[in-house]
Amino acid sequence: MTTLIPVLVYLLLSLVLTRFIAARQDKASLYQDKAARFFIGGRFLNGPMLALTLVATYTSASSFIGGPGAAYKIGLGWVWLALIQVPVAMLTLGVLGPKILAAKAPYATLIEWLDARFEHKGVSMLALGSLVLGFIAMITVQFIGGARLFAGVSGIDYSLGLALFVVTVLAYTLSGGFRAVTITDAFQGIVMLLGLLLLFFTLLGHGGMTELMSKVASEDPALLQPHGNEGQLGWPMMLSFWVLICFGTLGLPHTVVRLLAVKDTQALKKGIIWGTLISVLMTLLPHLIGLMGRALYPDLQVPDEIMPTLISGLFSPLLAGVLLAAPIAAVMSSVDSMLLQAAVSLVRDAWVKVRPQTSAQSQLRLSRITMLMIAALACYWALEPPAMIVWLNLAAFGALQAVFLWPILAAVFWPSLTGNSVFAAMISGLLSYGMLQWLALPLPLHIHPVVPALLVSLLAMLGCQAWLPVREVLVTTQDKAE
Repeated sequence: MTTLIPVLVYLLLSLVLTRFIAARQDKASLYQDKAARFFIGGRFLNGPMLALTLVATYTSASSFIGGPGAAYKIGLGWVWLALIQVPVAMLTLGVLGPKILAAKAPYATLIEWLDARFEHKGVSMLALGSLVLGFIAMITVQFIGGARLFAGVSGIDYSLGLALFVVTVLAYTLSGGFRAVTITDAFQGIVMLLGLLLLFFTLLGHGGMTELMSKVASEDPALLQPHGNEGQLGWPMMLSFWVLICFGTLGLPHTVVRLLAVKDTQALKKGIIWGTLISVLMTLLPHLIGLMGRALYPDLQVPDEIMPTLISGLFSPLLAGVLLAAPIAAVMSSVDSMLLQAAVSLVRDAWVKVRPQTSAQSQLRLSRITMLMIAALACYWALEPPAMIVWLNLAAFGALQAVFLWPILAAVFWPSLTGNSVFAAMISGLLSYGMLQWLALPLPLHIHPVVPALLVSLLAMLGCQAWLPVREVLVTTQDKAE
């Protein structure tokens, strides 16, 4: 239980920081609407803060628990695969950033932005439903990761660890709003980076990288092969994962929404540089740690336990608690963003549209109630976790991308695209991806289902847009004939 003391101190500091920022939030925002200030907080993100919050939000339980677990099980090939996501900050900030920054209107949610761009009820409703369901699935993954960390390092029961983590996340997400959550995410990004460096160099102290890798190879030489210990990571599969965890991140709402709070173009440029450097460290280090950890603990039945096992095994209980703050920060920085955005979207983009007279104070109250309901549902699903959470997290990633990727890109790069074409892309992408996942259809060469789903979505969007002028000609011809 000694391990929990520094963790609880860290969590308390996060809560105090959040409340302090929330108290000052009203004093510096471009929003007169109090609810909008809570939901987005204004354009306040500078370069380093933008980089930290973007990477911290994208780096989740899958990266710190599931990713190292997959590297532990599959080998060096998974480390190379994980590095595909390094250009995420460069893509998100460089491709979408300038376009969204140029929009002067202060949008409070991503769906509000899409609604203003396409003015299509179907697009708004489908985007809202997909965002909420996808986030609930991803929040469940984060809850599982947080509970496993508490249980694995401190020795407490999984259910107790789950309850402790959920209560903590709710405490500071409910109190702070977007600005507080984002600044706290930046702080947690620093904690993540320092914790990873400490764990990595401590692990190297047990023989160095060469000796540790030799021990891994002696157990199974295939673990050091570039295509996985069973050859499951072929080039077609790796390229499909480039779509899933790199290019496709342009369609992840919880990363794109940060662009609505960017301060200026200078912040974008610095964010690209800092974000790429931080991504290299936060991607490479945890996956290498998971692989090399197999040299010390080769017989784990649950691969996702490698990170908490290393933390508890290599450090004293007190120091292990300090180090536990790093992966806890990774999980919290993702779940708070998704929890806030899901609740805000339900209130701002659904309830307020039906009842526009709802006051700002009522919107805040409804958002907090919605957060509690979403957290309760995700907590219930997290009570029976799978052995490896990485697959569940990637499945949710793919679902969000199948719905949002082309609409987001089209919103900034295709001014003439109609709402009907976007709706066709969203519904076809969601249905095709859902069918492939639900039926578990074997795809050739282990290609991830997101690739054919995005292809179907793109063809549907292009086909619908191409049909419009043809339809107009047919209608005009018919009118003349009559």
